[in-house]
Amino acid sequence: IRDALDEGRMVLYSQPIIAASGEVASEELLLRMMSRTGEIIPPGAFLPVAEKYGADTGRLYMLFANQPERDLEWSEDSIEGSWRFLNKVYRMVERHVADVRGVKAGVADADVAGLSAKERKLLQVTHDTLRRVTQDFDARWHFNSAIALVMTLYNEIDGAEPLTDGVRPEVRKEVLELLTLMLAPMTPHLAEELWEMLGHGGGLSSVGWPSFSEALAKEDEVEIVVQVNGRVRSKLVVQAGMSEAGVIAKALADPAVAGHVANKHVVKQIVVPNKLVNLVVK
Repeated sequence: IRDALDEGRMVLYSQPIIAASGEVASEELLLRMMSRTGEIIPPGAFLPVAEKYGADTGRLYMLFANQPERDLEWSEDSIEGSWRFLNKVYRMVERHVADVRGVKAGVADADVAGLSAKERKLLQVTHDTLRRVTQDFDARWHFNSAIALVMTLYNEIDGAEPLTDGVRPEVRKEVLELLTLMLAPMTPHLAEELWEMLGHGGGLSSVGWPSFSEALAKEDEVEIVVQVNGRVRSKLVVQAGMSEAGVIAKALADPAVAGHVANKHVVKQIVVPNKLVNLVVK
């Protein structure tokens, strides 16, 4: 039985049974195992894995592989991916500790307009990830999708390296702190260490779940797929929320699209805001 405390209410999950073979360890499988050998795989059989990779790696792997209430097929080969990911997160934070440890995270509201394009993009993807992870926790308790979002965020941050180029220490610290706090429910031991490395005392037990900024989470630009008669012909980067007329005009002016509509009549224009334009021509 796994007990999860949610805002003062006790939420009950049935503990999944983990199979060490190619079969999911359902109740039926366990009965077959017991009938053949008289015993089942003892929990201690997995202790060497915890000693090799750490408890956080095992926890992250199990929560990522399936939802908490479902059975899980154990794969030691697959667990190495979780171990490598946590090591990469640790090294990323370690790289920037010297620059960010002594500064206050975040920028004042008055300074938001002065963000560089690189800073704005980092904060946008971080706060949007926090928004989506918060929704997963509040509404569904879907740890696997939350972990996938955090992994994607790590890739976005890593892709923006070197962060020392064009990203102020206070912005870097905010991004790394939020990454740490989003990992904390799944990897509490690592998160505690990262939190201390970032200059905080007292541990995470006294830290509440962070709030995301709607303004920062909102995308400034979006990528629009342009289709002609249902076939993708181009992709455009436009301002988020651009009017339908503006998006269509930009699509028609795109050289990759113009050749497919020249000397033809556009009989229908289908626009999915911030996502897609489909021009039906004859």
